[in-house]
Amino acid sequence: MDRHEFQNNVKDILNHLSDPAYLENRNLINLFYNGEDAPLTVRMQTLRDTFQECVNFLQPPEGTPTNAAEWRCQRILTLRYFQLKEWHFIEEELGLSQRQVQRDLKKGLDALISILWDRFMTQNQDLTQPDGKSEEELENYEQELIKEELKNWEISLDLINLSQILEQALQLCKSQLGAEFHHSVDMRDVDVNLNVVVDQVLTKQGLYKIFSIMSDCMDSLESQIKTRKLNDFFHELEFTFNSTNMCSLNQWSIAQLFFSIQGLRNNIVESNGLTVVSIIFPVKKHSSCLVIDDVESVRRLIERMLGSFGIQVFGADNYNHALNLIQLVKPDFILLDILMPKMDGWQMIKNLKSNPDTSKIPVIICSVLFEPELSQAVNAAGYIRKPINRLELINTLQELNLIKTVE
Repeated sequence: MDRHEFQNNVKDILNHLSDPAYLENRNLINLFYNGEDAPLTVRMQTLRDTFQECVNFLQPPEGTPTNAAEWRCQRILTLRYFQLKEWHFIEEELGLSQRQVQRDLKKGLDALISILWDRFMTQNQDLTQPDGKSEEELENYEQELIKEELKNWEISLDLINLSQILEQALQLCKSQLGAEFHHSVDMRDVDVNLNVVVDQVLTKQGLYKIFSIMSDCMDSLESQIKTRKLNDFFHELEFTFNSTNMCSLNQWSIAQLFFSIQGLRNNIVESNGLTVVSIIFPVKKHSSCLVIDDVESVRRLIERMLGSFGIQVFGADNYNHALNLIQLVKPDFILLDILMPKMDGWQMIKNLKSNPDTSKIPVIICSVLFEPELSQAVNAAGYIRKPINRLELINTLQELNLIKTVE
């Protein structure tokens, strides 16, 4: 079974989680049951427990307010598939629009499928490799599927306790591999008070993937996890463990997708039987940015580019929407497109600079039009030509003292 087929099966199971006859007729009830023949009720309960445990993995760290956005994915999946609530009830219960509920549902499903796939692969290592496909080909195929799933992911940056996320990811591995793996992981040098600015769903999944890499060496695993302060804005998380083979680099290419999409710097080095994985996390939201651009893919691109600097990025596709966001979030700076429908960027910056409430906010023009002189004439703080180059964007923001770097 490849990941695409598995993904469809998971969605089918969720839609019939209270119908054991349906699941048995389609041979889905045994997806996570490898024991001897057992009554239908036992196999059904095993399936439900497995799905519930993986949904609970999406819970935010302990102490997160119950009305916080970090709870949405887990609560929507629970309300819909385990409590069988109608969509209108879920929308009212969470105080969300239909569109927002569906967006958070998709995010939750993507994460859940990824977690279940890892568990399925662990339990069925001898059955998951189709004839004629090498392990490397399967990993490349899985990479492409994950990239496709993450392409439209709506990143949500929040201040999250890193130690708690690590412990939750470790607990999921413990449920699959037993307490022995948990005891082999040394986290005494992890700062339990360290909070980092991340998308908690993506980060937790990435950390779980790293633990999965470590589990390949469980027979002789020796590991250490530690955090290290780089400066006031960044901390490094480092995993060091013995590796008995060179498969870690291939598996890491999948794990790092969950960090790279957030713009988090990451690295892996294998030498003399040791593997060292490092991820650099921002520890505070030291600024916020409003991107005014009618192209959603551009807004998402900038969000990924700035994520590793702890910058909260908001997006608006027109002037009125931008004004509402400015009042709500009071951004530290604005990235503004010029070629916009109804009102172009030149008129927008003129309006912003003539309004006492917005005149002091630095505005950087981002456009395919080469007009640096005109940008300066309308009091823009800077100018960047599209397509946006990450290095140029970062350098411009550094020159304006709007961001800090790791160094």
